[in-house]
Amino acid sequence: MGSFRTRLIVTIFIVIVLWQSSKHWTPVFLTTNDHAAQFSAEKPQSVEDLVDGPVIVKASKPDVQKVLVSVYYEALCPDSRSFVIKQLVPTFQRISDNLHMELIPYGKARTTETPTGYEFECQHGPTECEANIIHACVIDLVIDPSIQLDYITCMIQDNMLPEHVMERCAAKVNLDVSPIEKCYKGTKGKELLAKFGEMTDDLSPKITFIPTITLDKDSGNQPAILKNLLRQVCLRLNSPPPGCT
Repeated sequence: MGSFRTRLIVTIFIVIVLWQSSKHWTPVFLTTNDHAAQFSAEKPQSVEDLVDGPVIVKASKPDVQKVLVSVYYEALCPDSRSFVIKQLVPTFQRISDNLHMELIPYGKARTTETPTGYEFECQHGPTECEANIIHACVIDLVIDPSIQLDYITCMIQDNMLPEHVMERCAAKVNLDVSPIEKCYKGTKGKELLAKFGEMTDDLSPKITFIPTITLDKDSGNQPAILKNLLRQVCLRLNSPPPGCT
């Protein structure tokens, strides 16, 4: 009887030891799911782990190269009118994404600062000064380059009655003329034209012909630019767009 009890106690002791030891065993074989679960628990999750399928990283769109086209002109100058209509507009229509357009209406005018503001003398008389001021207001107030160019092109075709043309062209491009009229009749318009005068006077070499066009602030090669603006702009582009051909 004693021997039986001894064997029973030993057997119970062995079972308890084996049961406790089994808690610390790592099974040798894991199913695929078990292995994935264990790997996921031990390894920090990557972006690939968090999405369904491969990660696609989109390349950022490269910046489009632009040429700064600065047009120094006068509202009643026939050569300015011809350049805007025959060169600037077609070039903008073909490669607008590659143009940064800057219009400077002043030309060979003269500015006099008085106690009450600014007065101007323009090459084609007082009417041109009025038209230049309206152009300056349009350029300042109309930010969209396409609408701005449409407005200026509309006006420069017939600037002999500046206020009338200002209203007619505003209606044509579907703009409220009130802010432009306020600018023109107030002090802001003359301040803008005086600023354009400073920009014109700062050109080096000085202006001798209107219009004068600079490409990226370079005033060289004027005959070629006046004859074929599109070609001269495209020559400056590292990767000319289809509109250049």
